[in-house]
Amino acid sequence: MTPETVSKPSIFNSIESLSISPYPALVFGNILILKGALQSSASLAVNGSTGSTLIKSQKLQPTRISCFGFGATQLIGAWLMYDGEPVNAAGFNFAWSSLYLIVNGRSSFKSIFRGRVSPLGLSILALGNSVIYGGEFFWPRQDSQQPI
Repeated sequence: MTPETVSKPSIFNSIESLSISPYPALVFGNILILKGALQSSASLAVNGSTGSTLIKSQKLQPTRISCFGFGATQLIGAWLMYDGEPVNAAGFNFAWSSLYLIVNGRSSFKSIFRGRVSPLGLSILALGNSVIYGGEFFWPRQDSQQPI
C-alpha cells in the first residue's frame, strides 16, 4: 500500500457519513419531543398601581405544538433515511429543519436576553441538520443514488 491510497479519517468524511445516517434527525426529533413534553407555561406577576397583582402568561418559543410537530417530522425523516431513501430523506430533513429555523430562529436569539439557552441550542441543531442533509440533497454522492 502506498501512502497515496491510504485515506485518513477527517472531519469532512465524518460529516459526509452523517448525511446518509438517521442519527442527526433522531437526536433533533427526540430532543424536540422531550422539550415539548417537559415545557410548562411561564407566568409573570405584574403589580398594578392600585396594589393588585395581574398574572400574565408569557409566550414561550418554541411552543409545545411546534416542538411536537417539528419533532414528529424529524422522526419521520429519520425513518425515511433508515428505510433506504437517503437522498429523499435528506431533502425532507433539510426542508423541515430549515422551516424550523424560519419559524423559531429569531425568537431563539432573543431568548438569550431572557436567560433561556435551550431555544438557541435547538436552533443550532436545526442549522446543523440543514447543513448536513442539505449537502446530501443538493450534491448527492454517487453511491447514495437510487436506480430508477
